Amino acid sequence: MVMRWIVILTLLILSASSTSGQETEIPHEYLVKSKYLLNIPLFTEISSKTGGTSYIICLAGETPLESILASSKGIMIKNLPLSVRKVEELSQVGSCQMLFIASSERYRLQKLLADAHRQGIITISDMRDFTRSGGMIGLLTRDNRVTFDLNLSAAGRASISFSSHVLKLAHDIIK
Repeated sequence: MVMRWIVILTLLILSASSTSGQETEIPHEYLVKSKYLLNIPLFTEISSKTGGTSYIICLAGETPLESILASSKGIMIKNLPLSVRKVEELSQVGSCQMLFIASSERYRLQKLLADAHRQGIITISDMRDFTRSGGMIGLLTRDNRVTFDLNLSAAGRASISFSSHVLKLAHDIIK
C-alpha cells in the first residue's frame, strides 16, 4: 500500500502538464516545480489553517511559476478550488495556505518565513539553501531532475506535518 502511494505521488509530480502554447517559453524545470506545488498539499496536514473558500498558493517575487499556476486556477486541492495570488506586502500572506518565495526575495526571507510560519503556511522555494535558512520545502535541480529537501523543524513550528510518502521522496530531511 505504501509503495502504491509513493508511485502515485511520483507520477503526479512528474506527469506532463496539459499542452499550451505558453509552455514552449517556460523551462521544463518550472513545469515540474509547479507539479510539486500542486501535489505536496495533498500529502500535508495543516492543523492551524481551517475554513476558507479556496486553496490559496501565494507567490512572492518574480518567478515563471506565476503563469504556469494561473492555468491551473480552479483545480481542486483538498476539496477547495485553487487560487493563485501574487503577494507584495507581508500583510498579504495571511490568506495563503502555501507561500512560494522566489530567489529575488532573499533580502526579506527571514521576515517572510517568520510571518508565514506563525500563521501555519507551507513555505516552499527554489532558492539555494532554503531549508537550511528555515524554509520548509526546498526545490532542487540535481542531474537534470527536480527533487526537494524538507525542514521538519520549521514545519513543526508552524503545526504542519508531511505524510510518510513525502518523507520517503525527500532528498534530504532536516530535523
